Amino acid sequence: MIKIPFYPDTIPIVFSSNDYYVPYMSANMQSIMENANMDKKYCFFVLHRDISEEYMDLLKKQISVYNNFSIYFINVTEYFNGINFFLSGYVTIEAYFRLLIPYIFSEYHKVLYLDGDMICLTDISDLFNIDLGNNLLAAVRDELSRYYCPNCVKDMKSRHKVFYKLKDPTTYFNSGLILFNTLAFRNFISIEDLFKLAISREWYIHDQDILNFLSDGKKLILPYNWNFIFSTNAEYLPENLLSEYKAAINNQKIIHFCRKPLDSEYYIPFFEYFWKYATRTPFIDVMVKRMNDKGSISYEDFPERIIANITHRRGIGVRFILFDCIKAWLSRNKKSNKLYD
Repeated sequence: MIKIPFYPDTIPIVFSSNDYYVPYMSANMQSIMENANMDKKYCFFVLHRDISEEYMDLLKKQISVYNNFSIYFINVTEYFNGINFFLSGYVTIEAYFRLLIPYIFSEYHKVLYLDGDMICLTDISDLFNIDLGNNLLAAVRDELSRYYCPNCVKDMKSRHKVFYKLKDPTTYFNSGLILFNTLAFRNFISIEDLFKLAISREWYIHDQDILNFLSDGKKLILPYNWNFIFSTNAEYLPENLLSEYKAAINNQKIIHFCRKPLDSEYYIPFFEYFWKYATRTPFIDVMVKRMNDKGSISYEDFPERIIANITHRRGIGVRFILFDCIKAWLSRNKKSNKLYD
């Protein structure tokens, strides 16, 4: 096993990324740092196989502004060479990296995993301090609406077998946020058996299905607001879940965008939060250039696009847009020179 540095009294937060995904992950990191308790210590651990030295240096400089945060990069290539995990759609091998967490972070009793395409609006230590009991992990229900949407049910029953085999299908969770009980997880299954299980079939939703299958009856379900995913099909949720989902809309702690605002010209609900923190990273020019290259949005359009979407805001005022987003964008070069050069 790779030797992971152990920092006592530090909250370990793990990401999995490739070089292309780093800029978006940096926005999530920025949101975590800005909302963190300054009296606590945190460390970002990034699992990867191809992140460039240039991007590592930029992330280190970004994090160095906050004295209570540190960052450590872990190349896990050796664990995945020659193993054929099922991949489909936009899913890459990095999705399976989180399966390693309970084993390579053995000195930490709890470890928090987050997807990069999230924004945190509260102190992440509140989540980390949740008591896991004897559960293998804690996570938030997948938003689940597609499983109840009349037009989707037939297709889901034929393809998503794990969901329907769970003791309680409504506990099927989204793997974008997981609080691992590392010791309980290791005691339950060895890494060799976990990898054998992972490559034993073509899991419909990849690592997410694997983790749901393993932890059935041994997981703690967290409220929707810890991993809030906006869905236009939420109306199809059962009444009890719909009530919880609606409550989360006005009390989001972590928003999960599922990649949507990263290169889209269309309005994504709560996108303001993503761009608020993205404009404060050293990667904002990279993100906007990619959108410009794809024809999604032009450099000239970027500030105007944010202003044009003010009418879609939910609890976001004009002052927030003008001062937090636009001002940060227009002053990005000056700020970059000061903090990151």
